Amino acid sequence: MISRRLGGPSALSWPAFWVCLVTSIAGNMTDRFTSQSGFNVVLNLAANVAAVAAMFAVMLALRPLLLRDVAVRPRPGRAIVMFVVGASVRGVVLGLLLSLMGTGEPRLLFRVVASIITITLAMSITATIVDLVRTSQARRRQLRAQGDDLRRAEDDALAKAAEIQERATAQVRSLLLDRLSALKGGRVNDLAPGLRADADEVIRPMSHEMVHLSAPTPRAAEPAGVGRIGWADVWNAASLGQPFRPLWGAVLLMVMSLSMLTAYNASLARGLAYAVIGGLLIAGALALLGWLVTPRLRTMSPGARGTALVASGFAGLVAAGIAWGLIMDAAGSENAWRSPISIMIGGLVVVLGLAIEQGFRRQAESADAELAATNARLQYAAAVAGAAAWHEERRMSRALHGPVQTAVRAAAMRVEQGDLVGAEELLVQALGHLEPSTEGTGVREALAGVAKAWDGLCAVDVALPEDLAARIDDNPALASSVVDICTDACSNAVRHGGAAHVAVQAQPAGDSLELVVSDDGAPDGGAGIPGMGSAMLDDVSVQWLRRREDGRTVLRATLPLARERERIEVA
Repeated sequence: MISRRLGGPSALSWPAFWVCLVTSIAGNMTDRFTSQSGFNVVLNLAANVAAVAAMFAVMLALRPLLLRDVAVRPRPGRAIVMFVVGASVRGVVLGLLLSLMGTGEPRLLFRVVASIITITLAMSITATIVDLVRTSQARRRQLRAQGDDLRRAEDDALAKAAEIQERATAQVRSLLLDRLSALKGGRVNDLAPGLRADADEVIRPMSHEMVHLSAPTPRAAEPAGVGRIGWADVWNAASLGQPFRPLWGAVLLMVMSLSMLTAYNASLARGLAYAVIGGLLIAGALALLGWLVTPRLRTMSPGARGTALVASGFAGLVAAGIAWGLIMDAAGSENAWRSPISIMIGGLVVVLGLAIEQGFRRQAESADAELAATNARLQYAAAVAGAAAWHEERRMSRALHGPVQTAVRAAAMRVEQGDLVGAEELLVQALGHLEPSTEGTGVREALAGVAKAWDGLCAVDVALPEDLAARIDDNPALASSVVDICTDACSNAVRHGGAAHVAVQAQPAGDSLELVVSDDGAPDGGAGIPGMGSAMLDDVSVQWLRRREDGRTVLRATLPLARERERIEVA
């Protein structure tokens, strides 16, 4: 039971005071050296309270000396020394007060030895439990604070993103409407250069500004039961594993009764023999309780568990105490019932303390493994949710960089060719991409729109089987990624390489999608400079590569094809 936990900041606490007071009263009220008649009971109770108060006063005075740095490094050895000194003071003060009031004999040596044994064990168990409980409370408070920080960060990021998106949408919409009005009004002299300037100096920089916005963190669910640990948590912990611990319970209660039995029988040998008998009886009673009660605790409510633990524990100690007293009485022991009665009263503290300690200790020992497993699941779920949030967050950025910019550039080229109707259609399409409803378009239809945007300027052939398109459409983020990659690749091929033909091919490869976009344009040009397209490929693909093959520029990208629901279940 002696562990590093009892040498920490929780070595002294109010729960420890009350446990020691109950233990002190339970051990003293059946003391054969103390008179228990009439008004003496009140005096003895007062003497016990004063003795325990003096004990804690001494330990509080010693704490700055012995436990001054325990927050950094636990000191279990020093804590035991403090407990022993305090327990000795309790024994001396109790003996002197009883003698002074005439309600008992001093018997200082007996009282000091008995106090050291019982109080040190009670303090050690209590300090361990309190440390485990306070550690759990601290972890819960930290979890709540982290959740609050995540929610605040998410709200701030969403507010900032919404503001920038609204500003960008309004500015680009106004710009396009002005160009569209000029086109319809026949003012086309400077329209093509203006459209190019719009694409290069407004739309493209704005898309790059928006892509650097922080992605919102997926909203963390409010953890259940965060905050102060209540009795329901205590009884839940106590009912874990095997709450009735026959070996530890028997050993501790046997040790606690040894000095009393020795003093009562004036013989160490007889006292040790009776202690062993009592230990065996207690071990048997606790083992029987473990067999009868433990399986039923799992089906009870927290409140019922607490009642069952207290009632069954007390019943088991009473049964063991009665058998113990009968055996000692039959063996001719003096005061045969004093020690069993004391154990029946004070032993319940030990039995319940062991149950609570083992429960919280099991929780603490499994916390790291559970936390690692939980973090792994949460990390995967957060990655999936974060990818979707990232994708939606950058919808406007992708729209500006991809279809809007492409439509504006293509419109400029059509104006130069005199195709004003085609230019007008493209500008209307660009305006449509500023609306959120465009996200619902199927991947085949969206790629057909990309091909149509370059119709007459560059031939775009798309090879995408219907069944594969259906699988892609099941994951909106993947579908949008495919369209964005193809849109950006086609735009780069025409703008930087002067391509006349672009081929788009997609095929499944297990749980991945192999996407290939090739063009017959000039090698690299400005497309070799890493930009938003490269950043997008880094984010949405497992791996990608752009290089020259047989006189063509070929982009190969591998994207995850499994549905988000399937991926989460597998994880």
